[in-house]
Formats: sequence, C-alpha cells, structure tokens
Amino acid sequence: MIKETATVIAVDGDMVTVEAAIKSTCNSCQAQSDCGTGVISRALAPKMQQLTLHTPMTVKVGQQVVVGIPEAGILSASAWLYVLPLVAFIATYAFTTSVMNSVGWTHELLPLLPSTILTYLVYKFIGVKLQSAERTKYQVVLLNKVVP
Repeated sequence: MIKETATVIAVDGDMVTVEAAIKSTCNSCQAQSDCGTGVISRALAPKMQQLTLHTPMTVKVGQQVVVGIPEAGILSASAWLYVLPLVAFIATYAFTTSVMNSVGWTHELLPLLPSTILTYLVYKFIGVKLQSAERTKYQVVLLNKVVP
C-alpha cells in the first residue's frame, strides 16, 4: 500500500474530499538549479491534488488523514498503459514492414500510419478496460486519521 497524508476539505455524508500536496523528485536533485525540466515542472504543475472517496470513518473538515492505494493497482495500470501500446506499435510496424517489403514497397514511413492507428485504438481499449475494471484494485482508500 502506497500511503500519503492528506487534509479533509469537504465532508458530504460518507463521501470525503481530501487534498494532498503533489511531491516532486526535482526538489531532491542536485542539478535542480540548472535543469529546465525542474523549472517547468515547478511552474506548470499543480501543487495540490483533490480526491473524493467513500469512507465509513467519521472525519471533520481540516483533519489530517492517511490515504492509500494498493501497489498492485499502480503496477497493473502502468503495465496496461505503457507496455501494451508499445508492444502493439512495434508488432504492427514489424508486420506492416514485412508485408510491404514482400509487395515491393520499401519506404520506412509507410508502416507508421497503421502502427499509429492501432496504437491509438489500443489506448482507447485500455481506457475502456480500466474504467470497467475492478474498482477496488485502483481505488484510493482512507486508511486512518492522523493523531496530533
């Protein structure tokens, strides 16, 4: 379970909205003063993230809580979002290249169109799959209250 401390900003029955600061690894990097990526991420990135979640716990606005998400959910979503489209693109490009070479077309850019279209369709499929997937696997949960 990956855990983060958040502040309760709204309570509506058993639905709680929490706000947590987004942490960046740029603050711990030794090259942060010379790095353009760090400057851009500090300037453009939102500093706070808000999440609304269901909880049976009684909490009050302004209270510190610990929220968490299972590692398995993050790992499987990452695999779906990064590995599958890459494999689909490479496989489609290789297949299209071999088919076009057998026909006599040898230009390297021609296989890009079907590869790009299929990769887009794979992303759409993954979006639908993750939306309809088991909700508890990807759901952020309120673990406990922070005791001052």
